[in-house]
Amino acid sequence: MNNRIFSLTAALVLALSSFAASIETDRSWYLAGEAMKISVTLDDAVIAYAELCDTHRLASGVLIGLKENKGTGTIELPADLHSGYYVLSVYTRDNANVIQRLVAIVNPLRKSGDDDIEWVVDDGLSFGETQAPVAMTAQKAVDIRETEGHIIKARVRNVGNFKTNQITPSLSVIGKQIHYFEGKMVNDTIAVFYTYGVYGRQSIVTSALSSTGTNLPIEMMSPFATLLPKQLPHLVFHYNRREVEDRSLDMQRHQMVRNQEPVVSRYDETAYGTKPDLSYNLDEYRQFLSIREVLLEYVNCVKNTKVNGRAQLVVRSPEASFDSSLPTLVLIDGMPVINTERLLSYDARRIHYINIYGGQYTFGNGVYNGILSFVTRSGRLTNYPVEPNMQYLDYDFPLTSDSRQ
Repeated sequence: MNNRIFSLTAALVLALSSFAASIETDRSWYLAGEAMKISVTLDDAVIAYAELCDTHRLASGVLIGLKENKGTGTIELPADLHSGYYVLSVYTRDNANVIQRLVAIVNPLRKSGDDDIEWVVDDGLSFGETQAPVAMTAQKAVDIRETEGHIIKARVRNVGNFKTNQITPSLSVIGKQIHYFEGKMVNDTIAVFYTYGVYGRQSIVTSALSSTGTNLPIEMMSPFATLLPKQLPHLVFHYNRREVEDRSLDMQRHQMVRNQEPVVSRYDETAYGTKPDLSYNLDEYRQFLSIREVLLEYVNCVKNTKVNGRAQLVVRSPEASFDSSLPTLVLIDGMPVINTERLLSYDARRIHYINIYGGQYTFGNGVYNGILSFVTRSGRLTNYPVEPNMQYLDYDFPLTSDSRQ
């Protein structure tokens, strides 16, 4: 069926500057749960951020890589969206230029108090609005340099008398590979993380450790600018019943494939381009009941000591002496370990690999003397509780065109 939209070009595309830019979508309207493909043209940028929001919240977003000023991306629309107009915003990190357009989304399977739609049964010729869109003002995103990765923000609670340089925010992707990122405190409560090399739905843990060893509460914020409009036009939707039913069935099949558990990365001992100095496959050793016993029996380059008054595990290369002035980054399935005693008492039969990386590693503002990485058989922190005040959640990292292939 051929759809046409009322002549809304000037109203739907809300260009907020004179720079050369455009947004195109693959459909004139969408069902909640469908995939929305976006084509973007932006001058002088290598990455664009696209977000879809209503007047209350960010619905979804995607990072789009640009080549010769052009790029495509896909926003997976949540199945619980209300019916009505949404605003699609595209912008870059290096400037305040934002281009926007209205997107009509309908949800025939679920009614909501936020629905703002008038259903009109006809031959599916058109849909429109009863009032003109409200003008929106541009707003600059986080004032940081554009990178090739995804930028995430979090809010730290109970900061108290701690200064920003006394708080170490971190973000870890749970799995059998190491994806660990230390953030930067941009003010008294907001932390920013620069992530890269991570795509799709992942389980993550965020934390904020103070200089005294206290783990402060931390919560995720929107990864995008979230340019929420104050008002959106009412949607009058002229639809063809058969088309809506056919697309609804396709959407539900798509949802069944999409709504899967977070990806568990395959095991890869290489961290940051280097193999471990020492690696222990515990299948090749006698099975002890605790990590403490394993470290005492097999591992001769790990020491339980105190760093800045706190109990820590530190590592060294066989020919080097222990350097207690720098901590060792200790991870289990990618999550940083704060409570050493809890790790030492953990069931060693659940651990598959222990990898030890010598040398110094820099993560943001933090410098570590080696990495001690424990990898469980499941890669999901089996029966290992998250540290107090850490936030554990599933997070949808934006997909680029390269990561979809």
